[in-house]
Amino acid sequence: MQRILSLLVVLVAMSTQLVRSAETPALIERPAAEAGPTEISVGIWIVDISKIDSAEQSFTAEVALVLRWKDPRLAHTGSGVVRYPLEQVWHPRVGIANETASVTRKFPEWVEVEPNGTLIYRQRYAGAFTQRLRLQSFPFDRQTFHIQIVAVRYLPNEVRFVPDEDWVRNGLKSAGGIAPSITLPDWTIEKWETRPLTYVLTPGLQYSGYVFEFTASRNAQHYILKVILPLVLIVIMSWVVFWTEPTNSNTQFSVAVTSMLTLIAYRFAVDTQLPRLPYMTRLDALFLTSTLLVFFSLIEVLATTILDNNQQTERAKKLDRYCRVIFPAVFLLASILIFMPGRT
Repeated sequence: MQRILSLLVVLVAMSTQLVRSAETPALIERPAAEAGPTEISVGIWIVDISKIDSAEQSFTAEVALVLRWKDPRLAHTGSGVVRYPLEQVWHPRVGIANETASVTRKFPEWVEVEPNGTLIYRQRYAGAFTQRLRLQSFPFDRQTFHIQIVAVRYLPNEVRFVPDEDWVRNGLKSAGGIAPSITLPDWTIEKWETRPLTYVLTPGLQYSGYVFEFTASRNAQHYILKVILPLVLIVIMSWVVFWTEPTNSNTQFSVAVTSMLTLIAYRFAVDTQLPRLPYMTRLDALFLTSTLLVFFSLIEVLATTILDNNQQTERAKKLDRYCRVIFPAVFLLASILIFMPGRT
């Protein structure tokens, strides 16, 4: 009798397992797949943007994401919501394409199911997101940042992302937005938008996607006061040699060499704020112009010293007078061309 009972228990367990294995694939299949793409409503809210790192080409933010979709198979007769672990129901397997390893998920991976079968997934992401920056106009640049949502494993004809209508009815344009109290002192948010955007993983392999984009302009006051203004003063300091008597060559050489060394050290300090770029920024062009002018002022000192040693002091003084006009004029003209509006 005991053996028979044991055999019955084993058979019941095996039958239960077979039933579960038969039901599970049906449950995780895309709902109403034969009726066309599954519509996923998206709401995105940028809670905070704490840092934009030009050197690392990334930005640090907290992002709230709400997804809604309908699965009639999960409709129930209760009056409230039913919670399921995310992996126990079908979901679009959403990921963020440009997130880094530092991004964490603050909320548990659960979905809420309303009586009519509407599923709601809420998540809050916090960390750094990669962003390629175009820095030709640095530090007077304007950048477009994005958060790319991807339905991993689902093609555009299988999953379609749309703005959440509930958010739109509540006054959030395109079911998205940015908190007005972001802690970003050196950038100004100008505009933002949301739109469907196919994510291309490899040529010929595309996933359904959705993107939140915002445009921000860099606040250049910091660079004007702490980078550009000291740089201009270093260049002006090098022009002191044009007002120094050619007979006093030691003083001229000291001023010229000091200006050059100060400029080089200053350049190394500023370089840490940018990645290694294959092109020149506006600030790079200003540094190059300044370096050349300081170097040519050193060459001019050498020329006037040679003339003075050859008993041509008047010619040396005449060269100084010419340089008093030429160097400032060249620097002013170059600065206008470098920072001219519309230059990229």
